[in-house]
Amino acid sequence: MPPISIYIVEDELLISASLKSQLQQFGYEISGSSIRGESCLEEIAELSRQGREPEIVLMDIHLRGEMDGIETAKLINDQFNCAIIFLTGQSSKEIYERSFKIKPFGYLLKPIDMEQTKMTIEIASYQRNLEIENTLYQKDLEALLEKRSQENKELMAMYQTIVNNSMMGLTIIQDEKFVFANNRTAELFGYALEEFLSMPYTGIVSLVHAEDQQKLLALLSESLTGNESSEKTRIRIVPPGQQMKHVEVQVKPVQFKGKAALHQTFLDITDFYRLP
Repeated sequence: MPPISIYIVEDELLISASLKSQLQQFGYEISGSSIRGESCLEEIAELSRQGREPEIVLMDIHLRGEMDGIETAKLINDQFNCAIIFLTGQSSKEIYERSFKIKPFGYLLKPIDMEQTKMTIEIASYQRNLEIENTLYQKDLEALLEKRSQENKELMAMYQTIVNNSMMGLTIIQDEKFVFANNRTAELFGYALEEFLSMPYTGIVSLVHAEDQQKLLALLSESLTGNESSEKTRIRIVPPGQQMKHVEVQVKPVQFKGKAALHQTFLDITDFYRLP
């Protein structure tokens, strides 16, 4: 497997050089670096044309030039497929509120802790690759669903294979119960699929760590109102007879059979909490 490629945007040259050196020691590939948002966009565009678009961009929020890191990150999200991890020496509410809209893959506070940096990069790379895979799945699903009226059994069998073999848990919640779930979801919660679907939603919430239950319920409530500023969170679940799992949850409002519903995805990131 090729090393994770990283582009560094940091206006302090000493910090940038130190990051580059330490990340290379961890085995990562440094695609380039910049102190300005404008030059960063130009260099990433050239890397993309060469087929070398970086997987991760470590983005300092405060930059020299006309654009700060948040504005630059938005343009990167619009044009490229890089996972943004913000670097910041401040933790003000204003900065977080602005940056949340970019949907970053993580934050690193200065001074940089390299072990935390490594874990954040690994999780961001893994999640980015899954999201790319999931986007491809969704495109396939849309094409297949358009042909559903033709009752093409071969295509529908392919659809079921894609959904049930996804590395993400996929569900649809409507009227406080699951109306759809794939095999991966049931596996994450420690049940067979039929048993999982027969349980009330409150029963599933009870498997969430007590400290995270309100966070999950708040996420669902905000998604129902169309608030996308906090549509993703991490929770801990404790399946019956199993060890605790760390799971990233994402929720989107959808329409299902003409009624409002929530599409929920579950991504198991437990292994990243066990990194040496």
